[in-house]
Amino acid sequence: MTGPETSTAREDPIRRLFALLAQHPALGLTSAYLLVSLLGLSYEWTLFRRFGVNFFHYADVTDFLMGAFREPITFVLALSAVLVGKLAQQQVNWEARRFAGREFRSWWMRKYASFSKSDFNRLSPILYFLLYVVMFIWLYSDFRADQIREGHGRSVQVMLIDAAPAREAFSTLLLGTSSRFVFLYDSDADLTWIVPNENLAWIRVATPAVPP
Repeated sequence: MTGPETSTAREDPIRRLFALLAQHPALGLTSAYLLVSLLGLSYEWTLFRRFGVNFFHYADVTDFLMGAFREPITFVLALSAVLVGKLAQQQVNWEARRFAGREFRSWWMRKYASFSKSDFNRLSPILYFLLYVVMFIWLYSDFRADQIREGHGRSVQVMLIDAAPAREAFSTLLLGTSSRFVFLYDSDADLTWIVPNENLAWIRVATPAVPP
């Protein structure tokens, strides 16, 4: 006869998934990389959407593969989301051990104990993970969009390739990049520029002042 914890481990789909990834490290690393890349692309799509740009219209396969490295915040998001899912999993395991074989007089506790043993509750760590990811991306992209609109972004000087000999460089904010495009934002005019790489002569990044 097996104990409640062993039974939970056998039936828990999340534990089975982690056991599979532990047996196949290459699959685990590939899955983790694809997950982080997907989170990075989701953040970029949400941020660019605040400026009326659908990032996926200007992305190609390279951008999907490099989505993990374009925004450092993506790694913070991934690690914190995994931590949230892990804490939720520990809560599920603790409830499984606590409620195993117990009878409750309270109607509410009987209902809650029944819910804690359900398949839906065993999948709740995944739901917490997804909910946290959506909220993090939504709130942080709103925060970054507000900052950029107020002029607090990465200031650059840009020179475009143009037939006019008197063409001068102009200062703007760098909203982001893809493998084939550069996205610029003019906070004064509230305009977003999408410039193909072949139309750029150069981009000069303003070096932030170092405090004494």
